[in-house]
Amino acid sequence: MLRSQALRSLCWKPLSEQLRFTQNLRGYASQSVDANEADLDAARRWFSNFNKNTIPESISRTTFSRASGAGGQKVNKTSSKATTVWAISSLQRYVPKVLISELRSCRYYVPSSDSISIQSDTSRSQTDNTEDTHRKLMEEIKQIYKKSVPGVTSPEQKERVDQLKKSENLARLKMKKRHGDKKKARSGGRSADF
Repeated sequence: MLRSQALRSLCWKPLSEQLRFTQNLRGYASQSVDANEADLDAARRWFSNFNKNTIPESISRTTFSRASGAGGQKVNKTSSKATTVWAISSLQRYVPKVLISELRSCRYYVPSSDSISIQSDTSRSQTDNTEDTHRKLMEEIKQIYKKSVPGVTSPEQKERVDQLKKSENLARLKMKKRHGDKKKARSGGRSADF
């Protein structure tokens, strides 16, 4: 919406102002890419040391309630269903900010409290269900990392890509030249002066 309004207002300005505006946009884009690359590098370093102890259990709050489903009398009498809540503000100290923004769009996010809430009632034991909620959070963070943080491209791979782009461009130019020659041959090499 905002972009379309900016473009509409830009169309009524002289060409020199339009050019200056687009150059400024490119400058802002390159600055954000550099900052973003630094964030991605920090996330890569963080993930290389990521394990189950990276996020301490002390920042979570776990409550227990009665589970539903199979389990017989034990389920009816014991509160074994674990619901663990991590506030995003406390997770920010342990998780890179690139992943925090993605955590806010995951299926476990609760917008009203700005937190992550995970439930588990797979076992009849409170401790097993609590561990399962922590395991689910770790899996969610791993999936978010793999989805949002690209790998590092090696210099050899970059060189290979550059060579492929050059060869593709040469092939394109050859095809254009061949097509132009074919069109000239059809016209019999006549000039445009009649």
